[in-house]
Amino acid sequence: MANKKFSEFELKTDQAQVDFLVGYTGTENVQIASQKVGLRYDLTGSVSDTTNYALALTDNDGGLDKVTLVAGNNIVLTDLSPGTPNAVQVDTKRGSVYTVTGTLQNMFGGDPGIFGDTVEFGISSAPAADHSSVLIIPVAAKIIGISYKWISNTAVTGIPAGGVYRIQLFPMTNTSGATTNTASYGASQPINGLDLTDADNGTFPFKTQNAISPPISVAAGTIINVSGVEVTGVIPTSNSEMEITLTFETTTF
Repeated sequence: MANKKFSEFELKTDQAQVDFLVGYTGTENVQIASQKVGLRYDLTGSVSDTTNYALALTDNDGGLDKVTLVAGNNIVLTDLSPGTPNAVQVDTKRGSVYTVTGTLQNMFGGDPGIFGDTVEFGISSAPAADHSSVLIIPVAAKIIGISYKWISNTAVTGIPAGGVYRIQLFPMTNTSGATTNTASYGASQPINGLDLTDADNGTFPFKTQNAISPPISVAAGTIINVSGVEVTGVIPTSNSEMEITLTFETTTF
């Protein structure tokens, strides 16, 4: 072909119409297939929440692709604005999971219990009426699951029609106060999806909740009372027991 200035080259806007691009490395003339030259994408988007981020990838050829980052297990999307406007931090730090098990004794109003039936963690104290067990949270964590199983050899009985027995968490607002004093605690956090009702009469219930909403986060040093509470109706007291397991996730370890 005849020698031409670059300004005299024919302009093409379709990559498919160009076989090769040519250049110079300083020591030799080179050519590269046009399809080997990738497009540039500019990333734009908004940070409307910390669960999903809708992002737009716009290429320099006029195309538009959309990508959504979704927070899932072991991935935390953090909105860095206003310090860094429209910026997202993806934290892939894996959380450590641990479980704590306790027992509900003398179900439906027997000792021990200051709000209802108190979950006993560790070794039970005696006499039961003179104490109230609590759970101390050693590191910042969130509760990601709660399960329980009726472990007595007799089935549930006596829950009246419309009766509701619910697992609730009570954080201590006065950690220097007596665990047996209801004034030492703040407002309760009910755990939905674990209720015992009259439909459970005659059964040996096993229930689990792994989608706690709203999520429950606890700071290091938090002390909580976990209780089963008769929120509707009166259920006759029995010597039956339930075993309960709380599952926590922490990124401190």
